[in-house]
Formats: sequence, C-alpha cells, structure tokens
Amino acid sequence: MEEHWGRVNMESMLERKPLHPAERQAPPARVCVTGAAGFIGSRVVARLLACGHSVHATRRAAGDDAAVAAALDALPGAAERLRWFQADLLQEGSFDAAVAGCKYVIHCAGVVSLSVSQRQGFARVVEPTVKGVEHLLQAINQTPSVEKVVLTSSLAAVSSHFSDRGEGHVYSEADWNLDVLRTSQPYFMAKVAAEWHAWALAAQQDRWRLVTICPGNVYGPLMANSPACGPVPSMKKMMDGTVWPFIAPLGLTAIDLDDVAAAHVLAMVMPEAHGRYVLCERSALMTEVAGWLRELYPRHWVPSISLPFWLAVMTSSLLPSDANFPPPALPRSFFWIKVLWNKLAAIDSSKAQRELGLRFIPFKQTLKDFMDSLISHGILPRMPEYSAHPAALPLPTGGAGHATELAGATATVTAKLAEVKEVAAEVAAEAKEAVHGSGGEGVRTRGQLRKLR
Repeated sequence: MEEHWGRVNMESMLERKPLHPAERQAPPARVCVTGAAGFIGSRVVARLLACGHSVHATRRAAGDDAAVAAALDALPGAAERLRWFQADLLQEGSFDAAVAGCKYVIHCAGVVSLSVSQRQGFARVVEPTVKGVEHLLQAINQTPSVEKVVLTSSLAAVSSHFSDRGEGHVYSEADWNLDVLRTSQPYFMAKVAAEWHAWALAAQQDRWRLVTICPGNVYGPLMANSPACGPVPSMKKMMDGTVWPFIAPLGLTAIDLDDVAAAHVLAMVMPEAHGRYVLCERSALMTEVAGWLRELYPRHWVPSISLPFWLAVMTSSLLPSDANFPPPALPRSFFWIKVLWNKLAAIDSSKAQRELGLRFIPFKQTLKDFMDSLISHGILPRMPEYSAHPAALPLPTGGAGHATELAGATATVTAKLAEVKEVAAEVAAEAKEAVHGSGGEGVRTRGQLRKLR
C-alpha cells in the first residue's frame, strides 16, 4: 500500500511539474538535503529521487515529521537511494556524517515562526537559523567532494513589506532587506542574517559555489497528512470558519511549492546558475485569495467580508500574545497592518525564468491543488456536492474536557444569532401576554419589554 501511494505522489508531482531537460540530463550524484522532512525540503527530496540522484536527508530528532518521512520512504527509488540522518542546527558537527561523500548540498533546514515574540525571537529563531548555516558550512569545508551549495533563503531577505524603497520600486535579486532592524521581526532578521552569513563564508574559499533561492509565500500539495506543515495551519483557518466572516486585505507574495523545488534542483545541476534567484508568481491580497477559494469551495466557511482598517487595528490589539494568527491572516502589530494593507508588491522574477528555464504554475491552480490535498488527507472535510446551506461545513468545536464552544469570528456570529432567536421568542411570548393580559400584568410585561430593548 505504501509503495502504491509513493508512486501516486511521484506521478502527481511530475504531472504538475515535469522534469526540466537539465534535470533529466544531469548525471546521478549524491546530494545532502537538510530539513528534508519539511514543507520545501520534502519536495526537493522527491524531485531529486525522480532525477535519479542519491539523497542524504537530515531531520530533527523530534518525531513530528514522521508522516512526511514515511511518505518519502515510499517513493520509487527511495529504498535504494534515500538515507536518513539526524541533525541539530545548534550542534556543531551535527551535519558531518550527512555531508560526507556528497557532491551537492541543499540547505532547506531553518526555523519558520512568525508568531514568536521579539523577546524570544533571538534564542528561538535567529540563533538556530544562523548557527545552522555556520555549522553546515563548517562540515562542507571539511568535505572535499562538495562542489555547490544551494541555500533556501526567502523574499524576507529582500524586503519585509515591499514599501521601504518608495512607490514604484520593483524588487529583485539586487535588493536586500535593510529595514529589518527597524521592523525587529525575528523571522525576517533570521533570514537576512543567515543569507548574509552564508555569502560571507562562501567568499572565504574558492572550492564550492553558493546559490540562494528567495521564494515568497510557498503553497502547494502535501505528500502526507501533516496538518502543522508550512502554510497548512493558516490556510486551513481560511476554510474552516476560524476567521469567518471577515478577511483583511493584506498583501502576500505567492509561489508554487513545485516551482520552488525545481528551482533548487536546477540551481544545483546547471553550471551557469549563480547568485540569488527571486521566486514570485504573483502578489495578491488576502481578500482576492478568499474570493478564489469561495469560487472553488462554495460549501466551506471561507470569509467574504473585507475587514475595515479600524476594525483590523482594534481586533489585532485584542488578540492574546499567544494567538496563532501569523501574517498575512491578521498580524498583531499596527505597523504590519499599516504597511501590508492593500499592498501589492512589485517583484521581478525574470532572472529565474530566464536562467533556470522556469515557467511558474499559476497561483489559482496552486490554491486548488493545495486545498484538494488538504481534503484528500482529511485535514479539511470533503463537502457534499449539494447542500441547502451555503456552507455545509460543521462549525469548529472546543477541545475535550471543555464545554463545546465555537471558534473565532464564527463563535461570535453564531452565539449572537442564537441569542437573538431566544430573545425574539421571549419578546413574542410576552408581547402576546401583554396584549391579551389585563391591568397590572400588562404594565409589568411592557416594563420587561423595555428592559429587553
């Protein structure tokens, strides 16, 4: 059964993004992929196996990625050409065994957390990300076989919000996020510092070459039931009623997962690949995204009301400090709401298209394939084709041991509807009694009605 689903996953991936001629023609090599069970890393591993390469894959000791690792083990060729190694970003020497004997290294491992506080940001996000780059490159410097390193960076290393260089500026590989110290967002600081550090260390030697990939927000189909992976938690909330009925018109940059994986492999095998590569199929507003999702999935609880700016600011200030609403859903900071509000970034990805031969998958197709995979893995329920209700999805319920309660904005709306119905029934009954009653009873009932108002 596992082998069957492995073939299905591989065929589905190659149907969405067939191998580029440069990928097919490259001779088989041994490749180390860090963060191999992550959202991007797992797709890179699958693509390398499809190309015929052997993979040394690293993962954390924690077992929260077991489903993805099992899905990769089931892929065609994995039994002969995929080996797993444990590695820790903060532990020196942790990557030595995985890098040994490899010709290429693709570094996808890192800490992705947009909800961690600034106070905890350095220890939990910045330090592990930067130290991970340092420890990996130390291992590479000790391994004579390595010829090229491909690093997963981010558009966060290009700009935090695409407003810092003035109206009309088109962002490209030439831009660096120099506003990161003012915004003080740990994830952005980590991405900028890690890529800077990698380029600085690469410049100190001339044996291996560095290429960096800078994607925007990455979306795409899953290979396994991994509800905490990548963008799954935030996009699931767009569909299950958690943020219904409001959505803020915040800007995002989007690219397909298979385009990102292909960019990594092409940058690895093509001798002419050099420098940085920015990846962004388009910039869109979350209100646009919600509109597309409503068209594709009319039975789900996709928000339909654009949140007014003043209400977004008020709502964000009321969110608890541990609320898990990572941007672009609803930031907790007035600064981020202000700079991302109705912001469509101008980004030039022509270098990747020209030099790597990439043709990006349209974002609307990416959304459909992504959500279909959430449904097929049971992360989102499969809805009936016909329903008397415009959204047939059962509303979210509270956890075990607590009274059942609805989540997010759905809770407020549903509770208010129930309250209105209850009060309306009481008013109707008391009004009837007031009309047909006599004397003091009627006066007392009218007083009660005034209180209800």
